[in-house]
Amino acid sequence: MACRMVRASIEQLLPWPLSQIGKAGVRPAILGASTRPNDRMRFALDVFRDFHVHGASAPEWNQRYLQISHGQMRSCLVEVKSGAVHVFRKWMSERVVQQGCLPAGKICFAVLNGETGRTPRMNGREVRLDNLFILRSGDEFTLQRPQGMELLAVTFEGEDFRRLVDLRGWSAHSRSLLSRSAVQARISFVQRLRHDLLTILATPSAGDLLHSPERNDAGAAPVVFEALNEVFVDAACERQALGSASASFLVAECHRIVGSSGHAPPSIDALCARLRTSRRSLQSSFRQVADTTPVHYLRSLRLNAVRGRLMSTRPRELSVAQAATDQGFSHLSHFSQRYNALFGELPSQTPRSDALATRAALVGADVVVSHPTASLERERWCPNSLHIPSS
Repeated sequence: MACRMVRASIEQLLPWPLSQIGKAGVRPAILGASTRPNDRMRFALDVFRDFHVHGASAPEWNQRYLQISHGQMRSCLVEVKSGAVHVFRKWMSERVVQQGCLPAGKICFAVLNGETGRTPRMNGREVRLDNLFILRSGDEFTLQRPQGMELLAVTFEGEDFRRLVDLRGWSAHSRSLLSRSAVQARISFVQRLRHDLLTILATPSAGDLLHSPERNDAGAAPVVFEALNEVFVDAACERQALGSASASFLVAECHRIVGSSGHAPPSIDALCARLRTSRRSLQSSFRQVADTTPVHYLRSLRLNAVRGRLMSTRPRELSVAQAATDQGFSHLSHFSQRYNALFGELPSQTPRSDALATRAALVGADVVVSHPTASLERERWCPNSLHIPSS
């Protein structure tokens, strides 16, 4: 399988040194999908420089990203696929709103990895170190990600997970917690799950392969399930907080209304009247949920919509001016300044569909382009090119 060299230094693009990936005592060395015939775990590390391309890389999740903070984005995705179990670790440099839908037939569990300067929120609930978040087949989600947030997650086939629950003999109360969007347990049990996920994600060194016969395909599911079992047993004994989602509701409704308004976005006063809330309450809600003002958030939503359209069309199909006008930007000079401030490039510098397709053809690498923008903006590390610092 072809790989290509990445020009930038790996230490410049990752938020943590290579020697700390996994944080579980195994020194990482080899990244990428295994090509050995007896290897059963598949490791991959993807690096992205655009959130729209990142979202397009997993079309089955129907993900959309809205960049809120100013700056050129960077993101990393470390994955292990072991049979029907998928474990992943995602880091993003900028504040973003991540939306998506869990593919049919799956169940997903997610935990925060490390402290963040601001409070993340999943579907209106605060994400804390003692929380486990749950998505079930077809569930839609909205995740407010502060700058530098890192998330760990694992997905199972729903039927496989239910069989494991039956075999383990979960209590009725523990089973009932699976219908919640989040559960709270003592932090020591959530930390055990976090440790086990990081251990699976720890990439193998040349002399200590995680996908050796002792760590084969059958080992990932029971290891993760046992840690999840301990979390749910403990959570069944804990009082589960209900939480308040009023602020998140106001933000979500504004997002929905402005996102569907096209060339005539409503004013802040019009939104307040429609939602029957005060301007002060709206300001407070956006500060609490998204750490910004309604004006900046909703303008960023429209700027992201313009960027997505530019990247998925050819210049002869859609001009920058038309894309901006379609989202309610009537003063093109002001639009260009705000676009540049948010994304770190002028709209004329944003790669269009033709340019992305040409780059993919020239490289001839192993990435299948399943979306107009899902080209080789996604860069895969070539395992043979890595220099691994000693631990």
